[in-house]
Amino acid sequence: MGVGRDRVRRDSMTEMTFLGEIGGWGDLQNVIRQHLVRACSQHVPPNSVNLDEVLASPELAPIRDEIVPVCRELTSRRLERGGKKTYNNMVACYFLDMAKVWRALRRVCASPSEVCFVIGDSAPYGVYVPVIEWFGKLALAAGFDSWTFAKLRDRNIKWKNRKHRVPLCEGHLWVRG
Repeated sequence: MGVGRDRVRRDSMTEMTFLGEIGGWGDLQNVIRQHLVRACSQHVPPNSVNLDEVLASPELAPIRDEIVPVCRELTSRRLERGGKKTYNNMVACYFLDMAKVWRALRRVCASPSEVCFVIGDSAPYGVYVPVIEWFGKLALAAGFDSWTFAKLRDRNIKWKNRKHRVPLCEGHLWVRG
């Protein structure tokens, strides 16, 4: 059985409190959350970011022609859905944050180096987000030489009641340089 999010949060808070890095939950939010990769819609509530500014960030130049239409489609679909999740903002911010991660990795990794991410593609609201290809392009733009992907498994095939039928996969993204 996996460890739930609440347990991980409590454990992190306990450790950081014990080490004197924070005094409580409020500190955890102020000290840590602002430095997290924005990987879920809760990290980018409505009106928390200017989507056009995020998409115009120079770090996203290698994928701009692809990410802009995806985010626009997510903006449109968001208004049609009951939950109105901000996947449009999340996708833009996630890839901006990950572009910065790739640049930081290139700066600190010796040459030659090899980096492996376990990743999968995504389709929020049924809109395909080519995570694998975009990560590869961002890694190359950061100064790495090459990337390959080794698929481990298909996703979104097990349950008949899934929200969309977009075929997805996950595997190892190997980046070298």
